[in-house]
Amino acid sequence: MWELLSQDGRRAVLRIAVGRGLNEALSARLRDGTATSSELDGFLTDLVNGLRADLAGNDLDALEYREDAVAPVEGPVWVVITAPLPEALGGDVPVGTMELVEEDGGWAVARLSPRPRT
Repeated sequence: MWELLSQDGRRAVLRIAVGRGLNEALSARLRDGTATSSELDGFLTDLVNGLRADLAGNDLDALEYREDAVAPVEGPVWVVITAPLPEALGGDVPVGTMELVEEDGGWAVARLSPRPRT
C-alpha cells in the first residue's frame, strides 16, 4: 500500500499522522524508508483503520472507481470513488476522490479525500 502513494502523498499522510499524534522520530524513519517492517506494518494498519473510519458506512470491498469526467487533459488524473446502490435508491453515490500522478513510470496516489471533488 505504501508504494501506491507518491512521495508528496506520503509526506501529506505523515504530516497528518504527526498532527494526530504519530511520534516525529517514527515519521522520519517512515519518510526515509528506514522504519522496521513492524513499524511500517503498524503504521499502515493504523492508516487503513483511519481510512475505514473516514469512509464509515461504505463497504470498501464494493467501492467502484472511475476517472473524473472533468479531469484536465494533462497533469494529475482524478478518480471518483463511488459506492454502488440500486437505481431505485438513486444509483452510485460518490464517497471520495483520489488524485493520481505519474511517478517512476507508473501511477501513484498523491491525494485521497473522503469527500467527492467539487
